Amino acid sequence: MSPKTMTAFRIEPEIMDGLRLVKDRDGIPFSIQVDRALRAWLEKKRVSVAKPKTASGKRSARRTR
Repeated sequence: MSPKTMTAFRIEPEIMDGLRLVKDRDGIPFSIQVDRALRAWLEKKRVSVAKPKTASGKRSARRTR
């Protein structure tokens, strides 16, 4: 099960066109683009949000030898 919450909202066609362009050009999925944009907006509004965990569910750590 995904730890993320499923949601639905309306987006203007021009914004969707921009998201599609970035997805086609850079390969960044819509959900990642929206997540990054919302995190930047919240930071600008001085709202603290925990950093996302890595895909494995653990925060990334540098290996040492």
